[in-house]
Amino acid sequence: MRLMALRASGFVLPSIHSSMIRAFRSLGVEILDLFIQPTSDFIPTLKEIGKDGYDAIFTLNLGANRDLILNLKDLQLSIRIPLIIWFVDDPEGYGFPGTCEPAFTLPFCWDAEIARKNLSLGGMTLRHLPLAADPSVFYEEQEEKNLRYPGGVFVGNTRHPNELLDSIAGTTPEIREEAEALWDVYREDFRQPLHELAWASLARKINQHPDLIQSNHLCRLWVKACVYQLGIRKRKEVVFKAVKAGGAVFGDEGWSDILANGLYRGWVRYGEELRNIYNHSSFVLDVRQPQSRTGLSQRVFDASACGTPVITEWSPEIENLFDPEEELLCFRHPEEAREMKERCLQDPDKARKMGEKARKRVLAHHTYRHRAEQILQALHAVGGREVGA
Repeated sequence: MRLMALRASGFVLPSIHSSMIRAFRSLGVEILDLFIQPTSDFIPTLKEIGKDGYDAIFTLNLGANRDLILNLKDLQLSIRIPLIIWFVDDPEGYGFPGTCEPAFTLPFCWDAEIARKNLSLGGMTLRHLPLAADPSVFYEEQEEKNLRYPGGVFVGNTRHPNELLDSIAGTTPEIREEAEALWDVYREDFRQPLHELAWASLARKINQHPDLIQSNHLCRLWVKACVYQLGIRKRKEVVFKAVKAGGAVFGDEGWSDILANGLYRGWVRYGEELRNIYNHSSFVLDVRQPQSRTGLSQRVFDASACGTPVITEWSPEIENLFDPEEELLCFRHPEEAREMKERCLQDPDKARKMGEKARKRVLAHHTYRHRAEQILQALHAVGGREVGA
């Protein structure tokens, strides 16, 4: 098996890509690892390389590269081998499925709900493939675990940066008001489908059925901007409730205006530095962004791989991937997040045992080698060069 791998840029994507390359190679796959180049000759170069007997191309989020996305169909029809896409973000933001040639596309998505709703889209089957951990990067450090952060940690930005949605919300007070009104409903139970709440609210406002407005571009922007604001509010509220004195928050500078008592500690590099933080924390808090409907974040797998207890927002995927009673502490609203923190701090021995069970679960079922195996199994199952045939 010979794969071309197109390496995306970004904060975490290059690390996931590197982990997948190591995983494929450990399974005996020959990999040509290529950085996506922002030059006019990159697509022609790929077309030439693709003639050299490769079995498939692998990429995350379509390389998160506009030029590649715009020229994707032409590339696929030229080299006529499967394109394996693993979306670790909402596929809609990358023009999927319209940018892909169905006959040569094998797509996966980290989020089960997004995969379910788009199970057969544009002639392609979107398969669910959860995130994972790389045990060569995230592991339980052997030295004495003095708790540098006894109050727990959260690592993540206040928001998933989006200039367009920030601008829309900043210039449209009605969206901010709508988000505040919806927050009063949503904060009672995060299991409520956030996007559906926003669509239903807009439909009532303009006296239309939700199904009749979901193709309207302006309505879609309204809902996206509203959900975006709700996601910011949720993350800020939960972090404020769950991380207190003795804890730390790492991420963008937006936290410095929200948190007191020196809780905000600036940026942290993904990899060794983050592993060290996880290993010296009483717990790691996880709060999902709106682009995730049910998909578990990288924090759940990475922190669990370190044996550190994880307090995470409940998702139906947890019941399929972990034992929620024995391995993770789950919350459904901000107050329950605070309660989980108290449980964790009041009975640290029990919390550590949960973290150890989660670590064993990740090593047994949720490493990038497991994900590479699943991708190769799917590739072999479809057979031939036309996966959509």
